[in-house]
Amino acid sequence: MTLWTTKEIAEALDNELKNSINNSKNLLMENVFIDSRKKVYAGLFIALKGEHTDGHKYLLQAFENGANFAIVEQIPDEIKNSDFVSRLILVKNTYKALDKLAEFSRKRAKAKIIALTGSVGKTGTKEILKLAFSTQGKTFANSGNLNNHIGLPLSLSNLEADCEYAIFEMGMNHLNEIIHLTKIARPHVAIITNVGPVHIEFFKNEQEIALAKSEIFAGLEENGVAILNADNIHFEFLKKQVESYKIKGLNLISFGHKNHSDYQINEITIADSSLAKIEATIKDSKKISYTIGCTNQAVSFNSIIAVACLDLIGKDLNSGLAILKNFSSSEGRGKVSDIIINGKKITIVDDTYNASILSMKAGLQNCEKLKNILHKKRMICALGDMLELGEKSLEIHREILDFVKEKNFDKIILVGAQMNQANQDKKLKNSTNYPDSTSASVEFVELLNDGDIVYLKGSRGTKMEKIIEKLTLKTSAH
Repeated sequence: MTLWTTKEIAEALDNELKNSINNSKNLLMENVFIDSRKKVYAGLFIALKGEHTDGHKYLLQAFENGANFAIVEQIPDEIKNSDFVSRLILVKNTYKALDKLAEFSRKRAKAKIIALTGSVGKTGTKEILKLAFSTQGKTFANSGNLNNHIGLPLSLSNLEADCEYAIFEMGMNHLNEIIHLTKIARPHVAIITNVGPVHIEFFKNEQEIALAKSEIFAGLEENGVAILNADNIHFEFLKKQVESYKIKGLNLISFGHKNHSDYQINEITIADSSLAKIEATIKDSKKISYTIGCTNQAVSFNSIIAVACLDLIGKDLNSGLAILKNFSSSEGRGKVSDIIINGKKITIVDDTYNASILSMKAGLQNCEKLKNILHKKRMICALGDMLELGEKSLEIHREILDFVKEKNFDKIILVGAQMNQANQDKKLKNSTNYPDSTSASVEFVELLNDGDIVYLKGSRGTKMEKIIEKLTLKTSAH
Protein backbone atom coordinates (compact mmCIF):
# COMPACT_ATOMS: atom_id res chain seq x y z
CA MET A 1 0.00 0.00 0.00
CA THR A 2 1.31 3.47 -0.90
CA LEU A 3 2.09 5.41 2.25
CA TRP A 4 2.06 8.93 0.76
CA THR A 5 1.19 10.50 -2.58
CA THR A 6 2.49 13.94 -3.52
CA LYS A 7 -1.11 15.18 -3.41
CA GLU A 8 -1.49 14.01 0.19
CA ILE A 9 1.82 15.60 1.19
CA ALA A 10 0.70 18.93 -0.25
CA GLU A 11 -2.61 18.63 1.60
CA ALA A 12 -0.91 17.67 4.88
CA LEU A 13 1.69 20.44 4.80
CA ASP A 14 -0.80 23.10 3.73
CA ASN A 15 0.32 26.56 4.89
CA GLU A 16 3.72 25.27 5.99
CA LEU A 17 4.70 24.98 2.30
CA LYS A 18 6.89 27.64 0.69
CA ASN A 19 6.76 26.19 -2.84
CA SER A 20 4.43 24.06 -4.90
CA ILE A 21 5.22 20.35 -5.02
CA ASN A 22 6.47 19.02 -8.34
CA ASN A 23 3.94 16.32 -9.13
CA SER A 24 4.92 15.84 -12.77
CA LYS A 25 6.37 12.39 -12.09
CA ASN A 26 3.62 11.47 -9.63
CA LEU A 27 6.22 9.96 -7.32
CA LEU A 28 4.92 7.92 -4.40
CA MET A 29 6.45 7.47 -0.95
CA GLU A 30 6.63 4.24 1.01
CA ASN A 31 8.79 5.42 3.91
CA VAL A 32 9.30 8.65 5.87
CA PHE A 33 12.82 8.90 7.32
CA ILE A 34 15.26 11.36 8.90
CA ASP A 35 18.52 9.36 8.86
CA SER A 36 20.19 9.86 5.47
CA ARG A 37 22.29 6.72 6.01
CA LYS A 38 19.19 4.52 6.03
CA LYS A 39 18.58 2.65 2.78
CA VAL A 40 14.93 2.90 1.82
CA TYR A 41 12.63 2.25 -1.10
CA ALA A 42 10.72 5.31 -2.37
CA GLY A 43 11.41 7.40 0.70
CA LEU A 44 10.45 10.86 1.91
CA PHE A 45 13.45 12.38 3.69
CA ILE A 46 12.94 15.16 6.23
CA ALA A 47 16.00 17.35 6.83
CA LEU A 48 15.92 18.22 10.53
CA LYS A 49 18.36 20.61 12.17
CA GLY A 50 19.60 19.01 15.39
CA GLU A 51 21.98 20.10 18.12
CA HIS A 52 24.93 18.32 16.56
CA THR A 53 24.11 17.98 12.88
CA ASP A 54 21.90 19.30 10.10
CA GLY A 55 20.02 16.98 7.75
CA HIS A 56 20.39 19.52 4.96
CA LYS A 57 24.07 18.56 4.71
CA TYR A 58 23.15 15.00 3.77
CA LEU A 59 20.51 15.45 1.09
CA LEU A 60 22.61 13.83 -1.66
CA GLN A 61 23.18 10.82 0.56
CA ALA A 62 19.44 10.59 1.28
CA PHE A 63 18.60 10.63 -2.45
CA GLU A 64 21.32 8.05 -3.17
CA ASN A 65 19.81 5.83 -0.48
CA GLY A 66 16.33 5.86 -1.97
CA ALA A 67 14.55 9.14 -1.24
CA ASN A 68 12.02 10.24 -3.87
CA PHE A 69 11.46 13.61 -2.19
CA ALA A 70 13.02 15.62 0.62
CA ILE A 71 11.40 18.20 2.88
CA VAL A 72 13.81 21.09 3.52
CA GLU A 73 13.95 24.61 4.92
CA GLN A 74 16.52 25.82 2.40
CA ILE A 75 18.22 24.54 -0.74
CA PRO A 76 21.94 23.75 -0.20
CA ASP A 77 24.41 24.92 -2.86
CA GLU A 78 25.40 21.38 -3.88
CA ILE A 79 21.76 20.61 -4.70
CA LYS A 80 20.85 23.80 -6.61
CA ASN A 81 22.30 22.66 -9.93
CA SER A 82 21.46 18.97 -9.59
CA ASP A 83 18.53 16.95 -10.92
CA PHE A 84 17.34 16.53 -7.33
CA VAL A 85 16.33 20.17 -6.93
CA SER A 86 12.91 19.40 -8.46
CA ARG A 87 12.35 16.84 -5.70
CA LEU A 88 12.70 19.30 -2.84
CA ILE A 89 9.69 20.36 -0.82
CA LEU A 90 10.45 23.73 0.74
CA VAL A 91 8.80 24.47 4.09
CA LYS A 92 9.04 27.12 6.81
CA ASN A 93 10.08 24.64 9.49
CA THR A 94 10.87 20.94 9.01
CA TYR A 95 9.91 20.03 12.59
CA LYS A 96 6.46 21.56 12.10
CA ALA A 97 6.23 19.80 8.74
CA LEU A 98 6.91 16.47 10.48
CA ASP A 99 4.13 17.17 12.98
CA LYS A 100 1.73 18.06 10.17
CA LEU A 101 2.46 14.78 8.38
CA ALA A 102 1.80 12.94 11.64
CA GLU A 103 -1.49 14.78 12.21
CA PHE A 104 -2.66 14.06 8.68
CA SER A 105 -1.68 10.39 8.99
CA ARG A 106 -3.60 10.09 12.27
CA LYS A 107 -6.65 11.78 10.73
CA ARG A 108 -6.86 9.29 7.86
CA ALA A 109 -6.03 6.24 10.04
CA LYS A 110 -8.65 3.57 10.65
CA ALA A 111 -6.61 1.97 13.42
CA LYS A 112 -7.48 1.70 17.08
CA ILE A 113 -4.61 3.59 18.73
CA ILE A 114 -2.92 2.41 21.94
CA ALA A 115 -0.50 4.83 23.63
CA LEU A 116 1.65 3.98 26.63
CA THR A 117 4.16 5.63 28.89
CA GLY A 118 5.81 4.84 32.22
CA SER A 119 9.05 5.16 34.13
CA VAL A 120 10.14 1.65 33.16
CA GLY A 121 8.82 -1.13 30.96
CA LYS A 122 7.51 0.95 28.06
CA THR A 123 9.37 -0.73 25.23
CA GLY A 124 8.90 -4.29 26.49
CA THR A 125 5.18 -3.70 26.98
CA LYS A 126 4.89 -2.16 23.53
CA GLU A 127 6.53 -5.25 22.01
CA ILE A 128 4.15 -7.56 23.92
CA LEU A 129 1.17 -5.53 22.66
CA LYS A 130 2.51 -5.60 19.12
CA LEU A 131 2.85 -9.38 19.20
CA ALA A 132 -0.57 -9.92 20.80
CA PHE A 133 -2.40 -7.64 18.37
CA SER A 134 -0.65 -9.17 15.35
CA THR A 135 -3.20 -11.98 15.80
CA GLN A 136 -6.10 -9.50 15.69
CA GLY A 137 -5.36 -7.69 12.44
CA LYS A 138 -2.79 -5.56 10.65
CA THR A 139 -0.75 -3.97 13.44
CA PHE A 140 1.85 -1.18 13.56
CA ALA A 141 4.13 -0.07 16.40
CA ASN A 142 6.87 2.51 16.62
CA SER A 143 10.23 0.81 16.22
CA GLY A 144 12.92 0.77 18.90
CA ASN A 145 12.37 3.63 21.29
CA LEU A 146 11.22 6.27 18.78
CA ASN A 147 9.07 7.82 21.48
CA ASN A 148 9.99 11.50 21.79
CA HIS A 149 9.00 14.77 20.03
CA ILE A 150 10.72 13.49 16.88
CA GLY A 151 10.26 9.73 17.13
CA LEU A 152 6.52 9.75 17.79
CA PRO A 153 5.49 11.97 14.85
CA LEU A 154 7.99 10.14 12.63
CA SER A 155 6.36 6.84 13.60
CA LEU A 156 2.86 8.20 13.03
CA SER A 157 3.93 9.46 9.60
CA ASN A 158 4.79 5.85 8.73
CA LEU A 159 1.40 4.47 9.79
CA GLU A 160 -0.44 2.93 6.85
CA ALA A 161 -4.07 3.99 6.58
CA ASP A 162 -5.42 0.43 6.51
CA CYS A 163 -3.82 -0.71 9.78
CA GLU A 164 -6.35 -1.98 12.29
CA TYR A 165 -4.24 -1.42 15.40
CA ALA A 166 -1.31 0.88 16.21
CA ILE A 167 0.78 1.01 19.36
CA PHE A 168 2.85 4.05 20.30
CA GLU A 169 5.30 4.34 23.16
CA MET A 170 5.73 7.87 24.55
CA GLY A 171 8.74 9.03 26.54
CA MET A 172 9.61 12.25 28.32
CA ASN A 173 12.04 13.81 30.76
CA HIS A 174 10.26 17.13 31.35
CA LEU A 175 6.74 18.37 32.01
CA ASN A 176 4.61 19.30 28.98
CA GLU A 177 6.34 16.89 26.60
CA ILE A 178 3.83 14.02 26.49
CA ILE A 179 0.87 16.37 26.11
CA HIS A 180 2.17 17.35 22.67
CA LEU A 181 2.62 13.71 21.65
CA THR A 182 -0.75 12.45 22.84
CA LYS A 183 -2.65 15.29 21.17
CA ILE A 184 -1.09 14.23 17.87
CA ALA A 185 -1.68 10.49 18.43
CA ARG A 186 -5.20 10.84 19.93
CA PRO A 187 -5.27 7.33 21.42
CA HIS A 188 -8.33 5.19 22.07
CA VAL A 189 -6.47 3.51 24.95
CA ALA A 190 -3.83 5.28 27.09
CA ILE A 191 -1.66 3.41 29.59
CA ILE A 192 0.80 4.29 32.36
CA THR A 193 2.86 1.20 33.22
CA ASN A 194 4.27 2.70 36.45
CA VAL A 195 5.87 5.79 37.97
CA GLY A 196 9.24 5.91 39.74
CA PRO A 197 12.35 8.08 40.21
CA VAL A 198 13.51 7.99 36.57
CA HIS A 199 14.78 11.27 35.01
CA ILE A 200 14.14 12.75 38.47
CA GLU A 201 17.01 15.16 37.84
CA PHE A 202 14.49 17.23 35.85
CA PHE A 203 11.66 17.11 38.41
CA LYS A 204 10.96 18.34 41.93
CA ASN A 205 9.79 14.92 43.11
CA GLU A 206 8.17 11.66 42.01
CA GLN A 207 4.68 13.13 42.09
CA GLU A 208 5.71 15.67 39.48
CA ILE A 209 6.90 12.75 37.35
CA ALA A 210 3.45 11.18 37.83
CA LEU A 211 1.88 14.47 36.75
CA ALA A 212 4.01 14.51 33.60
CA LYS A 213 3.07 10.91 32.78
CA SER A 214 -0.63 11.67 33.29
CA GLU A 215 -0.47 14.10 30.37
CA ILE A 216 -0.99 11.04 28.15
CA PHE A 217 -4.71 11.22 28.97
CA ALA A 218 -5.04 14.76 27.57
CA GLY A 219 -5.28 13.45 24.01
CA LEU A 220 -7.57 10.49 24.71
CA GLU A 221 -10.36 10.11 22.18
CA GLU A 222 -13.95 10.56 23.33
CA ASN A 223 -14.99 7.44 25.28
CA GLY A 224 -11.36 6.37 25.34
CA VAL A 225 -9.99 4.12 28.09
CA ALA A 226 -7.32 4.97 30.69
CA ILE A 227 -5.33 2.06 32.16
CA LEU A 228 -3.41 2.45 35.45
CA ASN A 229 -1.18 0.27 37.63
CA ALA A 230 -3.05 -0.34 40.90
CA ASP A 231 0.16 -1.57 42.58
CA ASN A 232 2.00 1.70 42.02
CA ILE A 233 2.23 4.06 44.99
CA HIS A 234 1.01 6.93 42.80
CA PHE A 235 -2.19 5.13 41.73
CA GLU A 236 -4.60 7.35 43.69
CA PHE A 237 -2.89 10.52 42.48
CA LEU A 238 -2.97 9.30 38.87
CA LYS A 239 -6.60 8.30 39.26
CA LYS A 240 -7.43 11.89 40.22
CA GLN A 241 -5.51 13.15 37.20
CA VAL A 242 -7.50 10.79 34.97
CA GLU A 243 -10.74 12.08 36.45
CA SER A 244 -9.61 15.67 35.83
CA TYR A 245 -9.73 14.80 32.12
CA LYS A 246 -13.39 13.78 32.57
CA ILE A 247 -12.56 10.07 32.26
CA LYS A 248 -14.63 8.11 34.76
CA GLY A 249 -16.38 4.88 35.57
CA LEU A 250 -15.94 2.01 33.16
CA ASN A 251 -13.37 3.97 31.15
CA LEU A 252 -10.88 3.90 34.04
CA ILE A 253 -9.26 0.45 34.19
CA SER A 254 -6.75 -0.91 36.72
CA PHE A 255 -4.28 -3.79 36.60
CA GLY A 256 -1.98 -5.35 39.19
CA HIS A 257 -1.67 -7.91 41.94
CA LYS A 258 -4.05 -6.08 44.24
CA ASN A 259 -7.50 -7.49 44.92
CA HIS A 260 -10.27 -6.02 42.81
CA SER A 261 -7.93 -4.77 40.10
CA ASP A 262 -9.93 -5.05 36.89
CA TYR A 263 -7.15 -7.23 35.47
CA GLN A 264 -5.53 -8.99 38.39
CA ILE A 265 -2.39 -11.14 38.32
CA ASN A 266 -2.74 -13.94 40.83
CA GLU A 267 0.55 -15.75 40.29
CA ILE A 268 3.65 -15.72 38.09
CA THR A 269 5.58 -18.98 37.98
CA ILE A 270 8.93 -19.27 36.22
CA ALA A 271 8.89 -22.58 34.35
CA ASP A 272 12.44 -22.54 32.97
CA SER A 273 15.04 -20.07 31.69
CA SER A 274 12.71 -18.73 28.99
CA LEU A 275 9.10 -19.29 30.08
CA ALA A 276 6.77 -17.95 32.76
CA LYS A 277 3.22 -19.10 33.45
CA ILE A 278 0.71 -16.47 34.54
CA GLU A 279 -2.57 -17.00 36.36
CA ALA A 280 -4.93 -14.02 36.27
CA THR A 281 -8.50 -12.90 36.88
CA ILE A 282 -10.46 -10.61 34.58
CA LYS A 283 -13.04 -8.28 36.11
CA ASP A 284 -13.39 -10.21 39.38
CA SER A 285 -14.75 -13.33 37.74
CA LYS A 286 -13.11 -14.87 34.69
CA LYS A 287 -9.98 -16.95 35.43
CA ILE A 288 -7.35 -17.20 32.70
CA SER A 289 -3.85 -18.60 32.37
CA TYR A 290 -1.23 -18.08 29.69
CA THR A 291 2.48 -18.50 29.08
CA ILE A 292 4.93 -15.78 28.10
CA GLY A 293 8.37 -16.40 26.64
CA CYS A 294 10.19 -14.35 29.26
CA THR A 295 11.23 -14.90 32.87
CA ASN A 296 11.64 -11.24 33.78
CA GLN A 297 9.07 -10.60 36.51
CA ALA A 298 8.47 -6.97 35.51
CA VAL A 299 7.88 -7.91 31.87
CA SER A 300 5.61 -10.80 32.85
CA PHE A 301 3.66 -8.47 35.15
CA ASN A 302 3.17 -5.94 32.34
CA SER A 303 1.79 -8.65 30.06
CA ILE A 304 -1.52 -8.23 31.91
CA ILE A 305 -1.75 -4.87 30.10
CA ALA A 306 -1.96 -6.80 26.83
CA VAL A 307 -4.71 -8.94 28.35
CA ALA A 308 -6.66 -5.79 29.20
CA CYS A 309 -6.20 -4.24 25.76
CA LEU A 310 -7.14 -7.46 23.96
CA ASP A 311 -10.25 -7.76 26.09
CA LEU A 312 -11.22 -4.11 25.55
CA ILE A 313 -10.54 -3.55 21.84
CA GLY A 314 -9.33 -6.87 20.41
CA LYS A 315 -11.28 -9.45 18.46
CA ASP A 316 -10.16 -12.71 20.04
CA LEU A 317 -8.56 -12.85 23.49
CA ASN A 318 -7.49 -16.49 23.23
CA SER A 319 -5.42 -16.11 20.06
CA GLY A 320 -3.78 -12.99 21.46
CA LEU A 321 -2.78 -14.81 24.65
CA ALA A 322 -1.63 -17.97 22.87
CA ILE A 323 1.03 -16.14 20.86
CA LEU A 324 2.68 -14.65 23.95
CA LYS A 325 4.64 -17.86 24.44
CA ASN A 326 6.61 -16.75 21.35
CA PHE A 327 7.63 -13.46 22.97
CA SER A 328 11.31 -13.15 23.82
CA SER A 329 13.32 -10.38 25.44
CA SER A 330 15.73 -8.61 23.13
CA GLU A 331 19.41 -7.98 23.81
CA GLY A 332 19.89 -5.57 26.66
CA ARG A 333 16.33 -6.04 27.94
CA GLY A 334 16.64 -9.14 30.11
CA LYS A 335 17.67 -11.66 27.47
CA VAL A 336 18.90 -14.93 29.01
CA SER A 337 21.59 -16.90 27.17
CA ASP A 338 24.28 -19.49 27.84
CA ILE A 339 27.90 -19.24 26.76
CA ILE A 340 30.89 -21.52 27.11
CA ILE A 341 34.07 -19.68 28.09
CA ASN A 342 37.31 -21.44 28.90
CA GLY A 343 35.32 -24.65 29.23
CA LYS A 344 32.91 -23.09 31.76
CA LYS A 345 29.17 -22.87 31.13
CA ILE A 346 27.93 -19.42 32.12
CA THR A 347 24.33 -18.11 32.03
CA ILE A 348 24.11 -14.40 31.21
CA VAL A 349 21.12 -12.17 31.94
CA ASP A 350 21.65 -9.16 29.67
CA ASP A 351 19.70 -6.24 31.13
CA THR A 352 22.18 -3.60 30.00
CA TYR A 353 19.96 -1.35 27.87
CA ASN A 354 19.12 1.10 30.66
CA ALA A 355 18.56 1.28 34.40
CA SER A 356 16.48 2.79 37.17
CA ILE A 357 16.11 1.72 40.77
CA LEU A 358 12.76 0.08 39.94
CA SER A 359 14.08 -1.97 37.05
CA MET A 360 17.34 -2.84 38.81
CA LYS A 361 15.56 -4.20 41.88
CA ALA A 362 13.16 -6.20 39.70
CA GLY A 363 16.01 -7.56 37.59
CA LEU A 364 18.07 -8.64 40.61
CA GLN A 365 15.06 -10.40 42.15
CA ASN A 366 14.34 -12.14 38.88
CA CYS A 367 17.94 -13.33 38.50
CA GLU A 368 17.91 -14.63 42.07
CA LYS A 369 14.86 -16.75 41.23
CA LEU A 370 16.49 -17.98 38.03
CA LYS A 371 19.55 -19.05 39.99
CA ASN A 372 17.40 -21.32 42.16
CA ILE A 373 15.23 -22.66 39.34
CA LEU A 374 18.22 -23.41 37.08
CA HIS A 375 20.27 -24.78 40.01
CA LYS A 376 23.15 -22.41 39.38
CA LYS A 377 26.09 -22.50 41.75
CA ARG A 378 26.83 -18.79 42.09
CA MET A 379 25.26 -15.46 41.17
CA ILE A 380 27.42 -12.56 40.07
CA CYS A 381 25.92 -9.12 39.50
CA ALA A 382 27.56 -6.27 37.62
CA LEU A 383 25.79 -2.98 38.28
CA GLY A 384 26.56 0.34 36.61
CA ASP A 385 25.60 3.86 37.55
CA MET A 386 21.98 5.00 37.17
CA LEU A 387 21.97 8.40 35.48
CA GLU A 388 19.73 11.51 35.36
CA LEU A 389 19.01 11.35 39.09
CA GLY A 390 20.29 14.84 39.97
CA GLU A 391 20.81 15.63 43.64
CA LYS A 392 19.08 12.39 44.64
CA SER A 393 21.66 10.28 42.81
CA LEU A 394 23.83 9.25 45.76
CA GLU A 395 20.76 8.56 47.93
CA ILE A 396 19.27 6.27 45.27
CA HIS A 397 22.57 4.45 44.69
CA ARG A 398 22.87 3.86 48.43
CA GLU A 399 19.32 2.48 48.42
CA ILE A 400 20.12 -0.04 45.69
CA LEU A 401 23.24 -1.16 47.55
CA ASP A 402 21.16 -1.67 50.69
CA PHE A 403 18.90 -3.86 48.56
CA VAL A 404 21.90 -5.80 47.23
CA LYS A 405 23.28 -6.17 50.76
CA GLU A 406 20.14 -8.07 51.80
CA LYS A 407 20.71 -10.61 49.05
CA ASN A 408 23.21 -13.44 48.98
CA PHE A 409 25.21 -12.55 45.87
CA ASP A 410 28.53 -14.30 45.52
CA LYS A 411 30.31 -11.49 43.71
CA ILE A 412 29.31 -7.86 43.14
CA ILE A 413 30.91 -5.70 40.46
CA LEU A 414 30.17 -1.97 40.74
CA VAL A 415 30.86 0.30 37.80
CA GLY A 416 30.95 4.10 37.80
CA ALA A 417 31.54 7.02 40.14
CA GLN A 418 28.11 6.94 41.84
CA MET A 419 28.16 3.21 42.57
CA ASN A 420 31.69 3.49 43.91
CA GLN A 421 30.89 6.50 46.10
CA ALA A 422 27.82 4.80 47.52
CA ASN A 423 29.89 1.70 48.28
CA GLN A 424 32.34 3.75 50.33
CA ASP A 425 29.50 4.00 52.87
CA LYS A 426 27.98 0.55 52.43
CA LYS A 427 31.19 -1.48 52.05
CA LEU A 428 29.50 -4.50 50.48
CA LYS A 429 31.22 -7.84 50.96
CA ASN A 430 32.56 -9.58 47.86
CA SER A 431 32.40 -6.30 45.91
CA THR A 432 34.90 -4.74 43.53
CA ASN A 433 34.71 -1.19 42.18
CA TYR A 434 35.65 -0.14 38.66
CA PRO A 435 35.62 3.37 37.17
CA ASP A 436 34.02 2.21 33.91
CA SER A 437 32.77 -0.87 32.07
CA THR A 438 35.90 -1.13 29.91
CA SER A 439 38.16 -1.62 32.93
CA ALA A 440 35.63 -4.00 34.50
CA SER A 441 35.48 -6.10 31.33
CA VAL A 442 39.25 -6.74 31.37
CA GLU A 443 39.18 -8.71 34.61
CA PHE A 444 35.63 -10.03 34.45
CA VAL A 445 36.35 -13.33 32.75
CA GLU A 446 38.74 -14.33 35.55
CA LEU A 447 35.93 -14.03 38.09
CA LEU A 448 33.77 -16.70 36.47
CA ASN A 449 33.31 -20.30 37.52
CA ASP A 450 31.44 -23.11 35.79
CA GLY A 451 27.74 -22.92 36.60
CA ASP A 452 27.62 -19.18 37.35
CA ILE A 453 24.68 -16.95 36.48
CA VAL A 454 25.67 -13.35 35.70
CA TYR A 455 23.33 -10.34 35.84
CA LEU A 456 24.39 -7.07 34.17
CA LYS A 457 22.59 -3.72 34.32
CA GLY A 458 23.32 0.00 34.14
CA SER A 459 22.19 3.19 32.45
CA ARG A 460 23.03 3.71 28.77
CA GLY A 461 25.94 5.97 29.57
CA THR A 462 27.74 3.25 31.55
CA LYS A 463 27.88 0.95 28.49
CA MET A 464 27.60 -2.24 30.57
CA GLU A 465 27.23 -4.20 27.32
CA LYS A 466 31.03 -3.85 26.91
CA ILE A 467 31.43 -6.58 29.54
CA ILE A 468 29.21 -8.92 27.52
CA GLU A 469 31.05 -8.01 24.33
CA LYS A 470 34.33 -8.91 26.02
CA LEU A 471 32.94 -12.23 27.23
CA THR A 472 31.50 -13.19 23.85
CA LEU A 473 34.77 -12.16 22.16
CA LYS A 474 36.63 -14.49 24.50
CA THR A 475 34.08 -17.19 23.69
CA SER A 476 34.62 -16.90 19.95
CA ALA A 477 38.37 -16.82 20.48
CA HIS A 478 38.21 -20.19 22.21
